[in-house]
Amino acid sequence: MSAARTYYLFFALIHIGMGSTVTAYTPFLQGIGLSLGEIALVNAIFWTVIIAAELPTGMLADGRSRAFSLKLGGLFYALGAFCYLFAHDFWTAALGEALIGIGSAFISGAGTAWIADALAREGRSHELRHVYATESLIKSILMLLGGFVGAAIALWEPRFIWAPFVVSALAASFVAHRLMNGQGEPLEYVSELEAFRRALAQLKNSRALMWVVASLIVFGAVVSFNHYWALFFLPTVGQLGLAFIWPVMFLGLIGASQYIRRLTIPVGSETRMIVLSIALAGVGLLGVAIAPGFWLAMPALIVHEIGRGFFQPLTDSFVQHRVHTSYRATFGSLQSFLGRIGFAVVPLAVWLFIADKPNTPATISLVWIVCATALLLGAAVLWFSRPREG
Repeated sequence: MSAARTYYLFFALIHIGMGSTVTAYTPFLQGIGLSLGEIALVNAIFWTVIIAAELPTGMLADGRSRAFSLKLGGLFYALGAFCYLFAHDFWTAALGEALIGIGSAFISGAGTAWIADALAREGRSHELRHVYATESLIKSILMLLGGFVGAAIALWEPRFIWAPFVVSALAASFVAHRLMNGQGEPLEYVSELEAFRRALAQLKNSRALMWVVASLIVFGAVVSFNHYWALFFLPTVGQLGLAFIWPVMFLGLIGASQYIRRLTIPVGSETRMIVLSIALAGVGLLGVAIAPGFWLAMPALIVHEIGRGFFQPLTDSFVQHRVHTSYRATFGSLQSFLGRIGFAVVPLAVWLFIADKPNTPATISLVWIVCATALLLGAAVLWFSRPREG
């Protein structure tokens, strides 16, 4: 199996299981007693755990094995989902989130680094952005299917939405164990501490890489949409109806992935598109929040998802073009460590902001208006401060 197909298989298994949780995730959390503020807080815990685990896991991936890191990531995902099967209050939900967060940290830097060096071994480095975009497309389609499965399961018993994730994460761990060893390991090995030293030095000396980290921090404002979209639309469409909003969202993601796969600008010159992706995410989120009716919110929802679909493959390609093989995973984790500050700060701020507000769609709209404003202002600053491309 080629490196690209192995990479697609691993992430397909992760996301088909993850997709089964998304349409009923926040209704499930409300069902075990969490308020809107506590949902934000439990997600702040999730992102804080990821930030804390990023650097050790990235250094382990470069110093020992990226395949080993991906295997552990699948195992921790499975443990977190298994914990959620038995969650009954805020603290048991927080434990599940923490375990899933550790799994995400193991995978985040190692996955993009593994495929970058695996393609280099095959003489296909020029295909990197295409592969990232194809992975995003596959992820979108499988999470779409998983969303339908999860919505159907939730009609029977919301708790069981986590069972497919347990199975698929274990299967992904097995794929990493059997198929990924050797292909995507560093072309030049260095120690964990040396990988960190080199990664930090390159970040400090590169205005372009500092800029992309700033873009990741700004993009963290989209996380508020993840938390509340199901609860926002639930009173209008019902639990089963959420499964039909899910494909509308993915029209934007899939379209964005297809566009990035065919993008012809040189690798490393994506700054304008990165800013555009943040601006589209902000405009779409604002449109959903202020739309006077359900049907007017749907086009805005697609615009928001187009922005989100552009962002990850563009930033991954922009970064990997500039990072040396010996510390790709460590740099990816350092980048995530800094960039995901926004993903941790935003839900914590939301928790503080809405602690005394009612659990209603109007409260969610208010949160989205504030987050959309942050995205649009951030996009403006990034546009005027972007580095010269090439």
